[in-house]
Amino acid sequence: MKTLQITLTVFALIETLNMLELYFLQNNCKFNGACIFSGWEKSKADPEVHALVRYLVNWLAGVKMIVIALVLVIVFTAPESTLLVTAIALIITIASFYWRLYPLLCSADKAGQLSPRGHSKRLSIMLAGLELSLVLAIVFYLFEL
Repeated sequence: MKTLQITLTVFALIETLNMLELYFLQNNCKFNGACIFSGWEKSKADPEVHALVRYLVNWLAGVKMIVIALVLVIVFTAPESTLLVTAIALIITIASFYWRLYPLLCSADKAGQLSPRGHSKRLSIMLAGLELSLVLAIVFYLFEL
């Protein structure tokens, strides 16, 4: 297995763990599940709001499942040029986190709405590491390292 394939497979594994948490461990606050937000518990007081929140969490998990499946199909069937374009596409789309989601997460973190505190920074570092690994995989591919 080549570097791009390995990196994309690791990405799919990380996303699979997050998807499983979103589907089956919705009250698990150790990773990146919905209950890191204090609003998760508060939403349970209003069944209509909690139904919406649960729907959105499950919708997100479903979208992650689609992405995981597509990445794995690409990893195991696509030529290297498609692997390269896939890695570039993931870099761009993951970077969108810093445009829309990170500011919201930072605001929630500052307001004490996330548990554990500082989660926004940890997630930002984790995603930056993922971005860096994709960039390095591309460099390895381009320079045949």
